[in-house]
Amino acid sequence: MTDDERNLDLMVAELESENRMMRARNERLQRELDQALDDNARFKVTLERIIAVSKLAFRDGVSERVGEVGTQAQDANIG
Repeated sequence: MTDDERNLDLMVAELESENRMMRARNERLQRELDQALDDNARFKVTLERIIAVSKLAFRDGVSERVGEVGTQAQDANIG
């Protein structure tokens, strides 16, 4: 094996190692992204419910009593 071949083999080994590390990092980042997207979706639903309740609580600028704030009550009153 010549020096050039040996150097090429070392470069290939380094690149393969770097590729494995980058794939592992990418998988971790993908899991974090998926979790962040799930959190974002839950926050969006919560915000939509808060807005719906606030619309029920204030009609024409007049405060109304909102008896129940649970999911089913909100869904029934959204329209």
